[in-house]
Order: sequence, then C-alpha cells, then structure tokens
Amino acid sequence: MAKLGSVPKFRQEASLGSTSEQGRLYNERVILNIVRKNPNISRIQIAVKTGLSAQTISVIISSLLEKGMLEVTGKVKGNRGQPSIMLTICPEGAYGLGINVDRDHISAALLDFSGQCILLREHSVQFPTEEEAKSIALSLIDEVKTTLGEKWNRVQGIGLAKPDFMSLWLNSLVSDEEQRHDLPYLEQSLRYWETDEFSIWLEEQTNLSCVVENDANAAALNELLLSSEAKRSDFFYIFIGSACGGGAVTNDECYFSANGKSGSFGLIPTATGVLGKQILEVLSLSSLIHFLSMKGKTYPTNEEGWSDVGVHFLVDEWIDLVSSEILPGIISVVALFDPQSIVFGGRLPQMLQCKLLSVLTEKLEIMCPLGMNMPPLVAAETGETSGMLGAAILPLYDTFAPYRSLLLIRSEK
Repeated sequence: MAKLGSVPKFRQEASLGSTSEQGRLYNERVILNIVRKNPNISRIQIAVKTGLSAQTISVIISSLLEKGMLEVTGKVKGNRGQPSIMLTICPEGAYGLGINVDRDHISAALLDFSGQCILLREHSVQFPTEEEAKSIALSLIDEVKTTLGEKWNRVQGIGLAKPDFMSLWLNSLVSDEEQRHDLPYLEQSLRYWETDEFSIWLEEQTNLSCVVENDANAAALNELLLSSEAKRSDFFYIFIGSACGGGAVTNDECYFSANGKSGSFGLIPTATGVLGKQILEVLSLSSLIHFLSMKGKTYPTNEEGWSDVGVHFLVDEWIDLVSSEILPGIISVVALFDPQSIVFGGRLPQMLQCKLLSVLTEKLEIMCPLGMNMPPLVAAETGETSGMLGAAILPLYDTFAPYRSLLLIRSEK
C-alpha cells in the first residue's frame, strides 16, 4: 500500500526485471480482474483468457477462496470429467473507503470488493478550510465504522481525491459572496490542500494507509475498473466539477507521465477567453453558476428550477459558448492521445451533459481536421458520483489491480 506523502505504487519509477513473487502477485490480480468483469466464470474460461496453466490457476484460486476474495456460485458440467466450479468476487472480501474534497463539497463513499456502493454521503461546503474538512471527515469516518462493524478491518485503505491547485483561479471559481470579499485570506487557507497534511491526518485517524490522487484521475480509474463497457480500455476522461480536469487511460491503465500531470485537460487555453482563459474555468459548474447569475438567474437546486424556460434558454446559450471555447482542446486530445472514446463525467447534471455532448459532436463533425478520426463522446456510467466513487476505488486499485509496473523491480533512488 502506498504510504502517505509518497507516489502510489502504480505511479512509481521502476527498473527492468521482476521476481517470481511479483509474477505470482500479478497473476493473482489478473485473475481477480477477470472474475470481476466476468461473474460466474469457470477455471477453464479463466485459462482461455489468461493463458496461464491449469496448475497455476488452481493454486491461485484456492488461495483466493481461502482469503475470502472469491466465492463459488455453482457448478457447470462440461462435456466430460468433473463439473467445473463457477467463481465470482466475494463482496465482503475487501472494502475501499474514499474521501472526495472539491471546491464546493466534501463527500465519502464506501465500496465493497464487487464495486457496489454501500454508503455515499455528501456535504456542501464552499472551499472547505482545514477545520471544516476535518470535522466533516470525522463524522463520515465514524458512520463508515458503524456501518461495517467488525468488517472495518477489511478496509484496504483510504483514498483521497481532490483537485490540484485548489488555491488558484479563485476570482473565476469562487461564487460565495462572503468568500469573495477576502480572496487573499481564502487563498492562504486553501494552500493547505496543496500539502500532504490532510492525508497524513486521515491515516492517523483511520490507522489506514492513504492513496492520494487528483479527482479526474480517480474518476478515470473508477470508469476503467467498474464500467460495464468491456472494450473501454483506451479513453480520455474529462471530469466536470467546480472546475475541470482530465485523465488518460491507455492499455487498461491510467497514464500519469513523468511528473504525474498527463491529461491535465483543464490547463489548456480556451479558444477566445470570453468565459475564462483556461478550460478549467469554462467547462465547470462554477462557470455555469456565474453565467446564470450575470443573467439574473440562480443555479437550480431542484427539478422545478431546471424546468424554468428562462433557465433552459440560458443553459443552451452557455453550452453553445462553452463548446466553442473547448473545441480546440478536444481536437488536441484526439491528436495527442488517439483514444477509442472521450468519456465525460463529474457533477454536471445529466440533462446538461447530454446537451453538451450533442452540441460538441455536431461542431466536431464540422471542424474535424483532415486525416483525424474523431472518437465518440460518451457519458461516464457513474456520472455525478464519479469523483466520490473514484476516491474509494483508489485503495482497491492500489491493492488488487494488475497494473504492469507491479512486475518491475522498484528503484531505490
């Protein structure tokens, strides 16, 4: 498990080579991943998908059954010989706890080993300070402990998903009038989120190791592991929250690059700057709130508010402006990453997200450069809960996912 303040294991530098123990652990995770995506699978089918020997599979599966990671769901009779057992993930085999801190909320999610969400809580708070965050987090952790009882010791770790650079772009992203009166003080308070202090505090409170990632990469990992779309192995993820970020997934793994900043879609400049200089300021809930406010409307909090004709008209206007501003950025993503699809997730309401994808697709069909194959723009399966669930995925991914760097011997630099 990754220790606090360090780079998660799936992002560490490594040398070439591997040990037999690393190979065994990797094969174990490969089998877990295949069973997760193919419930009620037999050992013979696992052998076909992995290419591993029957003996290797038998030894690993026996170990996973003993550990409570897998469970037998029945038997299937083949053409000859003894019936083959069917396997699936044991939901109670492990749990992942996640805390998601954003510029406008703090939330928690608890996932079981099958990926089902057991608990989901969200607290609205504008640009949370250290004191506010700790108070809310303690309450959420206590609720999780009460929910799990004796099973608390099966929690593999705590994931912390949060935006990068929380203290920047405040003039564009702060909508609370009281906070806008003293932006320098707020900026100073928010620098706390650019340190390891909160993750260290979380480990002290939970006695669990903490895996930290930005919210866009966490949401991308969540889509990678839990999406029912079997072929979703190479995609670019665009996360829309109070600001905007991105994450790149290639060959079934999140791509982090040399400095861990690959996929920073929000940092790309906009086309004209009419709504903001960078995409993170424009493709965001903060941008929509500001836009509606300037037109004399408040951001709707219920279905009745969204049904207002005036709001509908302004939302369509905002989507048209935003799509034009981010269009060059989308084209850049396609040119650089060549993904199978571009997945949109985050907390933009589903109705608005569908409109945005439709308008963007139409404009891309017109503006697509010669020689470029434009991938489909699709909505993430987890939608508005992707950041929260992504945080809970982090410790499960770190502990059980078959990322390839697991096979490489770590450098001791």
